[in-house]
Amino acid sequence: MVISSLVVEARPALAVRAAEAIAGMPGAEVHGVDEETGRIVVSVEARSIDESHAVASGFLSVEGVFAASLIYADFEDEQASPSCGR
Repeated sequence: MVISSLVVEARPALAVRAAEAIAGMPGAEVHGVDEETGRIVVSVEARSIDESHAVASGFLSVEGVFAASLIYADFEDEQASPSCGR
């Protein structure tokens, strides 16, 4: 399981609508929206790093969104996996 948090940036006028669209994406949970700045706090739960990246990359296709910055990521299960070189 990969758990990550991101700050998504959207045009302020579209931030609430963007947050609603993101909240509807599988694995994504919106924790807050600042309508003044357009910043949206999001967490993503996914089975793998690739899946997590795909979910987060999908945020950029939401109308009004122009950036998504990774703030934190936890890869516990992947670190224990032999496929990660351990």
